[in-house]
Amino acid sequence: MSVANYVSEVNGIFGRWIKKTLRRPQFLFFSLVQPIVWFVLFTYAFQSITNISVPITGTSPPRFLTFKDFTGTSSYITFFTAAVIIQTVISSAMQSGMGMVTDLESGYMDKMRVAPIHRSAILMGKVLSDGTRILIQTGVILVLGFALGVTIETGVVGLLLLLAIAMTFGIAWSGISTFVGLATKNSETTLMISILTTFPLLFLSTAMMPKPLLADWIQAVAPYNPMTYIADALHGLIITGYDWTTLAYAVITILAVGAVSLSATTSMFRRTVSG
Repeated sequence: MSVANYVSEVNGIFGRWIKKTLRRPQFLFFSLVQPIVWFVLFTYAFQSITNISVPITGTSPPRFLTFKDFTGTSSYITFFTAAVIIQTVISSAMQSGMGMVTDLESGYMDKMRVAPIHRSAILMGKVLSDGTRILIQTGVILVLGFALGVTIETGVVGLLLLLAIAMTFGIAWSGISTFVGLATKNSETTLMISILTTFPLLFLSTAMMPKPLLADWIQAVAPYNPMTYIADALHGLIITGYDWTTLAYAVITILAVGAVSLSATTSMFRRTVSG
């Protein structure tokens, strides 16, 4: 099979998923409204967090560290932007497995088994459509953030890096949902497992709160949470500027999560389409 034919097949599958998304206006509505609700409600509900100060032990007279000392900004909206982006990414990634289950239940995947198409093109087109959807949703969140006064310290280049991190992490994370969907072949189970394996991790990371203000046990858990490294990288790009070490950790995290999740998904997909 030529490269041109393979690209054409991937493009066809990609286009199908994009059209399928656009034909579900209720899905588009809720997928965009949910992060907006997070952005507006959470930021204003927890705005007083910026007033918290932590005493420095052993100083006389007493000295305190403020929210700005920990994060580089006195605006919780600016800090929380990274959390909303990650929440949007993982919510969108969960839809990947749900879509795969729908294809299995509708019999579409059975048609793909006998179609003259390369099997990997089916999965590649799906992954690329997931990445595109995540990119668009992240862009909407950033536009809303700009309207609320959020600025990107690293400028246009930092904005592009932020979008790249969000998209690639979303693709890597979607492998988890897709694997669960292929393994269980049940939409309810896929949704339940996806929620249980994603949202708790968001709250156990530094996305919602700077590490020094987290409970001691969460501080101990956070370094083992992949979302912590993504959140730290996004916080840096938005608030403090380029920190290449933090960005490197984010890239390593994305590669590690992607290597595990997408490899497992590919193996399960081959088993499914050949079964």
